[in-house]
Formats: sequence, C-alpha cells, structure tokens
Amino acid sequence: MGRISGPLMDRFDLRVEVPPVAYTDLDLPPSGDSSAMVAARVAQARARQTARFAAHPGMRVNADVEGALLEEIARPDTEGRALLLQAADRFGLTARAYHRLLRVARTIADLEGADAVRAPHMAEAISYRLMGVPEAVGG
Repeated sequence: MGRISGPLMDRFDLRVEVPPVAYTDLDLPPSGDSSAMVAARVAQARARQTARFAAHPGMRVNADVEGALLEEIARPDTEGRALLLQAADRFGLTARAYHRLLRVARTIADLEGADAVRAPHMAEAISYRLMGVPEAVGG
C-alpha cells in the first residue's frame, strides 16, 4: 500500500484486505449469501439506479452522477453526515474521496433497498475507503 501514490489510491473506491484462506477452512460449508442471491440483489440495485436516473440522459448508475445531483441523491441522514465529516477531517479526505464515499454509501443503500442513505451505509462506505490506513485501525 505504501508504494502506491496518494493520487492513485484516491481513485480506488473500495479497499478490502483479503487474507489467505487456511487449509482447514477449505472443507467448511459455504457461508453467507449464494452467488445467485448476490446477483439478484445487484440486479435490483442497478434497476433502482436506472429508474432514479431515467430523466437524466447519459446517467444510468451512481458512478455517473456528479455535483448537485450527487449531493441530492446521496445526502446522508444527520448521523451519517457527522460520520462523513469526522472521517474527512480526521483522515484529510480530498474532495474526490468525499464524493466517492457518497457514491459508495448510496450504492450500499441501493443494495439494501433503502430509499435514503443512513449512518450504517456511510459507516460501511468509510470502512471500505479506509481499509489499510494504519491510523484508521489504531484510532
């Protein structure tokens, strides 16, 4: 992580550490949702986004949105906004990172089927953004 420049890392929306699988875990039954269930949830979220942007030519998904429209569709609740501002202040997030967090939080809300971005969506988006940031782990 330290060898990748800040401006390049700023363009990664999700940072997830994937540890190696232990050999003893290879025989365990699958956990979590099946691939088909996840695919269905993603299809529903994309359909929700397509409907949201029907009146906006050239926009189909949250990744296409910028500016005032992004602020409108991804406006977090009061607690979520406080989390976002705290993360922005504590970790010195750039404007790009701030807006990417809004997009990711909106997508997480869409995957859940929620109409609004709430604090848990924002917290999850922040956790993906700060994965691998040493000060994010240690407090």
